[in-house]
Amino acid sequence: MRDDFVDLVSRDLREVRWPEPADIRARARRRSRRTAVAAAMAVLALASASTVAVAARPGAAPTSAGPLSQPDPVGGEVPTFVLLSGNDLPVRANIELGDIGLGEPVRVDPLLETCAAENGVPPESVESRYSRSRNLLQASSAGRDGTGGMPVLAQDVYRMGRAGSAQVFADLDRYVRACASWRQTTPAERDGHRGTVSIQHSWQVTARDFAGDRSVLLRHTEAPAPGPQLVQPTAGEDLRAVVQVGDLVTVLAPQGGVRNRSVPLVDGDELRALGRTAADRMCAFASPPC
Repeated sequence: MRDDFVDLVSRDLREVRWPEPADIRARARRRSRRTAVAAAMAVLALASASTVAVAARPGAAPTSAGPLSQPDPVGGEVPTFVLLSGNDLPVRANIELGDIGLGEPVRVDPLLETCAAENGVPPESVESRYSRSRNLLQASSAGRDGTGGMPVLAQDVYRMGRAGSAQVFADLDRYVRACASWRQTTPAERDGHRGTVSIQHSWQVTARDFAGDRSVLLRHTEAPAPGPQLVQPTAGEDLRAVVQVGDLVTVLAPQGGVRNRSVPLVDGDELRALGRTAADRMCAFASPPC
């Protein structure tokens, strides 16, 4: 009986097809790789759980992270609510004209950029993700139907990253340093006579940090340059406020009064107050919000 069992087992073994040695080694390598991957995943899961536990533990010291782990928060389109309205102004403004933009360059004062370029400081374009603008006007007798009026205030709001916001203010300081005094001469013609008109320009920062995370009040003055001129230009000044809240930057530019640009309808104190109002409006819609 025992011999019959041994013969049966021997016969079955002879019918078994054993894999080649190369196949056996290949299977062993694949099994080793799967084991290594499983071990690595287990270690990664354990490390992740440890990180969560440390972050959740009261009093745990925060870990430092590089810039790549802290990307700029990205906000959406600039809502209309962040813009000032006629009710916010110290003077009457009953006409609103607006526009929206995508990927628009940030413009604080194009004439200042021209001055800086002529003085060897070429402007560097800062592009926004989203933008929205509004012009507030005071209806005149010629524009009671809403088709015209006297400009009172122009506002632009730009959404960009932290680096872009910082560059706006850094560029503004560079331009102002280059344009403390700039003489602009242009050809002119009057009564058949040709000549030139020369205007002396100057820009100064007259106030800082009066609103939002960062703010600047910019004053631009112009006066007739010394010397004979074909046309005598008028003296005047204009103001601009630049205010940052999070990833939003707004530019407020009061417009001239009834005597062209010689008397702005909004003065410096009123413009700083408007800058604070604009900062309050942007707070809830900035990224991160206030």
